[in-house]
Amino acid sequence: MMVHESFDEFDVYKEDDNNTFIYAEFNNKDKFLDGLTEYILNEDNLLNYAKRTSKLEFQPNRKVYSRLYKTIGYFLNEELEQLTIEDDFSQELLDVLGNEYKLVNNDGELLVQKDKVGKIGEYIFHILLTKYYQLDCIIPKFTCSTDRNMSVYGIDTLFLDSQSKTIFFGESKFCNSLTNGTSLVNKSLESYESQINEEYRYVLSETDKYVLANEYLDIFEDSTEVCCTFNELVEATGVNKIGIPIFIAHGSYVRDNTPEHYIMRLKESISRKQLFGLETEYIAISFPIISKTEFIELIMKKAVRRSGEYDRQRKEVY
Repeated sequence: MMVHESFDEFDVYKEDDNNTFIYAEFNNKDKFLDGLTEYILNEDNLLNYAKRTSKLEFQPNRKVYSRLYKTIGYFLNEELEQLTIEDDFSQELLDVLGNEYKLVNNDGELLVQKDKVGKIGEYIFHILLTKYYQLDCIIPKFTCSTDRNMSVYGIDTLFLDSQSKTIFFGESKFCNSLTNGTSLVNKSLESYESQINEEYRYVLSETDKYVLANEYLDIFEDSTEVCCTFNELVEATGVNKIGIPIFIAHGSYVRDNTPEHYIMRLKESISRKQLFGLETEYIAISFPIISKTEFIELIMKKAVRRSGEYDRQRKEVY
């Protein structure tokens, strides 16, 4: 039986472990895209991403503006940050985007570097996992890279339910269609035990190398010092369940598509199996954005503008 509830500006539809988040004004493309990108780039959401919590609130001071500037810069690069733009795309921005991101293909569609699109999807995923599902972020994956222009490999998100001691290994896809997204997810899930083992070895057990959440360290730090594989951690700590949240942002809007349609596609298309012989909790999320091209175009434009604003404000506000 499908359940419908409200969350922020979303209508959330749920059936078993399948969920779809429909942002307000879904039947008005321009209002939908403008409102959704504003929500995603909301200052509180940006700060929470940087600080791994949903408890921070925006306060206009130099420290906060500096943090906002650094965080939003994660989606850009040095050349884009130096631009200033008006309400519409300037030719300068078009030229830079066209050179850096291969802005337009032969059909006039916007193309953006894969790593930038993936980071935006992972960031939206983070918002939902912290704010709606109330999970603790173990580490934002963007902090595992030393260059914002490089992709962060491995599991897309690492979260924890500290009450049940359940680690959630998230998979995020940003595709033109939900069908493409589920196909890519299934391909990733084929090797997910191996990926989790690698994530444990190179991130979750590296408590001296990475700043992992206190909630995770309180439960697992002593064990990670002696356990060299995820299987050893499971045996040492008595973990009996893991979580696999799956996030698919998808465009290619079809007016007749309904929440029921998206739920059915998630239910029928995603392969679910137990991993490591443990109870495996799946959370499948459909996140329709109407048009991937127009969404990326708009959010990149706003990110460039916000970057300039935060840079100016951090220098002016004390």
